[in-house]
Amino acid sequence: MTEVATSFRMSSTAIGETTLFYSPGACSLAPHIALEEAGRPYKPIERLLSKSEHLAPEYLVINPRGKVPALITPDGRVITENTAILAYIGLTNPEMAMFPTDTVEQMQYLAQMAWFSNTPHIFQKAKFRPYRFADREEVYGDIRAKALASYWESMQEIDQLIAGNEWIMGTRYSVVDPYALVFYGWGNSNGLPMETLEDFTRHKNQMLARPAVRTVLEREKNPHFKL
Repeated sequence: MTEVATSFRMSSTAIGETTLFYSPGACSLAPHIALEEAGRPYKPIERLLSKSEHLAPEYLVINPRGKVPALITPDGRVITENTAILAYIGLTNPEMAMFPTDTVEQMQYLAQMAWFSNTPHIFQKAKFRPYRFADREEVYGDIRAKALASYWESMQEIDQLIAGNEWIMGTRYSVVDPYALVFYGWGNSNGLPMETLEDFTRHKNQMLARPAVRTVLEREKNPHFKL
């Protein structure tokens, strides 16, 4: 950890305090909800992607990749990427039973969250940032169309995953569930017929009934859900 990084973290967060950097509407919604569910004190700090606040020098000290979420642990260390942050929240709040203790089950949870990150999330990125995938502007429309179609296929896969289950991973609410909610919201904003996905919609409604979820959505003024 550099002297600059140490100085900034000490000035922006209290010693022994968990801090989450998030942006309303982004995938950082997932750990934001998980922290709220855990019920322990934490400090949420907004970084508006729409205003490029995630690229400000003081934030790049926290996460040089300039992305949200980023979490600072009580001892001052940084964790990035939803899969890692959500696993950390689950493991450090065992009383909430949001992450399994069995090693194979843990790997299954990580695998599901990794798929969220490397499949539907990438399709969402391709839809809104086709320039990350091709240099020629004349193909941007094709990239967006293909990305949206592929995103919809992923939503159908999530719907099938939930079928017969109370929650994403089975009968137990876990850190994977708020991550799934992110994609339902994005699907709505993408104009996809999300309400036709019966099991995924049921899951979304169960999530919106949880006080912690509503608290976070209201705090963020999240643009993808109407409460």
